[in-house]
Amino acid sequence: MKVMRKSLPRIFFASVFMAACFVVAPLWACPIPVYQYSLEWWEQDAYEVYVFSTGELTDTQQALIDRLDIISRSGDDANPANLRLRRVHPDSEERVYAHSALRGERPETLPWMVVFYPSVSANPRTPVWAGALTEDNVDALLDSPFRQQLCEQLLERCSVVWVLLESGDTRADNEAAALLARELGRLQETLTIPNLSQWGAEDIEIAPIRFAIMRLSRNDAAERMLRAMLMNVESDLEDYADQPMVFPIFGRGLIMEPLIGRGINPYMIRRAAEFLTGPCSCTVKSLNPGVDILTNVDWAERIEPLSVEATTAPGSLGGFLDSADSMDDAERE
Repeated sequence: MKVMRKSLPRIFFASVFMAACFVVAPLWACPIPVYQYSLEWWEQDAYEVYVFSTGELTDTQQALIDRLDIISRSGDDANPANLRLRRVHPDSEERVYAHSALRGERPETLPWMVVFYPSVSANPRTPVWAGALTEDNVDALLDSPFRQQLCEQLLERCSVVWVLLESGDTRADNEAAALLARELGRLQETLTIPNLSQWGAEDIEIAPIRFAIMRLSRNDAAERMLRAMLMNVESDLEDYADQPMVFPIFGRGLIMEPLIGRGINPYMIRRAAEFLTGPCSCTVKSLNPGVDILTNVDWAERIEPLSVEATTAPGSLGGFLDSADSMDDAERE
């Protein structure tokens, strides 16, 4: 079935990724589960926010750009959002329209705002959202009620928040929610954290496995930016918009590729859960699946790590070189 074609590779990719990490990246292996290591040590990447104009701005529009610029350059206590502002303001509309970041789409009005995923993501040039530079749109980009609740769940050390993006078909959505709740309830009791004694790391504290489910309506105007962030992680997700989708979100707001329709089943749910609760086989964020959502949270300020950030694993090449340097120093003394 078409939907299964889309759903199976999502977890298959995670499985292949995990195997690859154990083969090619043992230097960065650690016993801390993915959900905990990502929360404590992986900093969010910045969304690219382009603002196109000819330089002719009202006081309100200039204030909005100044607001985004402050966040982009240094952030502030009220708006620690992960974004980077890019200004495009030549002296003619024609040159604005010709700019490559518009991808050939003529703005409906100027100034025009286009939001892209972080440059380090798998799809950095995919437009997440585009629209007029207005106070309402800037506010919606920076934060939303659903994202606030989602972030609070993660800050309270919920291992994974499973976001069910509803299709609008009440029966299908309820069935997906019931199956998800049943399987996650079982997995929360049966999955186990990595055996720390096998890693010689008994002193590390591991937060218990805990899952949460949040349902997101496609019709909630306040969440239009979040929906865009979810629906553009893959280029063709709109083709499946008539089916429920489940996005596992973990760490500081990392989105895993979704399970869709009949792909929301016990096997797929278990495979995703096993990966996210298993040992962090690659502590380098860029080598892991997932793309950040844009949040308005100072994660580093609010998280007190229970673990130590992995730098050089015992037995790694880095450790070997450090030992060699020590021996060389000793011989010279």
